[in-house]
Amino acid sequence: MNQNKTDLISINLPSETATLKTVVMCFANPVSVSSVLRYGGIDAALLYQLWYNKFNPFFNCEKVRRQQQTFMEIMKANGVEVLLADQVSGCATQHYTRDIGFAIDDTFFCANPRRYYRKRELEGLENLLPRFSKVAHIEKGSIEGGDVIVDEQYVIVGLGEETNKEGVDCLRRKLKESGIDREIVTIEFTHRGIIHLDTKFNIPAKGIGFIHTKSFKPESLKWLENHFDLIEATDEETANLEINTFALSPRKVVMRERSERLATLLESKGVETILIDYSEVTKLPGSFRCTTLPVERVQP
Repeated sequence: MNQNKTDLISINLPSETATLKTVVMCFANPVSVSSVLRYGGIDAALLYQLWYNKFNPFFNCEKVRRQQQTFMEIMKANGVEVLLADQVSGCATQHYTRDIGFAIDDTFFCANPRRYYRKRELEGLENLLPRFSKVAHIEKGSIEGGDVIVDEQYVIVGLGEETNKEGVDCLRRKLKESGIDREIVTIEFTHRGIIHLDTKFNIPAKGIGFIHTKSFKPESLKWLENHFDLIEATDEETANLEINTFALSPRKVVMRERSERLATLLESKGVETILIDYSEVTKLPGSFRCTTLPVERVQP
């Protein structure tokens, strides 16, 4: 992984599935009870998330890093440059780099997490932000990258525990200020406790969506049905974060090794699948998409 600390990084993200060129990741930090108590906090949103999702905060940090390294090597073999964010002490969720920002077209947007311990993760980007060609900041409301999915025409944003309407309104203003002419489509869920949109809906390949239909209100579900060829994930597949895949190109995607059924359905549509073990990473509710922050994709 070549990481020249002076080269300009040209932000370019036309869609979720355009061919990946540059991505930001961060190796997992050790987790400790003291760091959770010091930087964490319990609120109603967290209680709902604990109720509806699988959590095992005491993961094996070294095993997570080994699984991340395997994933990075696959990306490198596919011509991807992997940039590393600086590790921030005490941030047990920092390896889920997706949430601290997101690129849309030629602009990188620094997210505005609701929780203090996630705001600290933005410090890890201080080594990279000066090199990004164009940066904007979400200053009002709350928004995290796991709730933001960039389609070829739309920016799809989930309204859940970590992203609110004020954050979406701020993003809409920032898009206009950045000269980006895109429509934002907000998606609503049927219940609280959703970690992020990309755990219930994701775009694994061009024009195709993985979805857990029971998680979406009728109007949101109808919009998704009208715009994507949807593949329904089972309750078990959704709970195991198998929706949270990561596209390397319009027809190539990385998935969990246990996702044979979903992989077979994708392959029947002409999509190449790469299945790897990410079981230790997913002890917290995040998988491939959650641990990647793309800053450069190009249309083939």
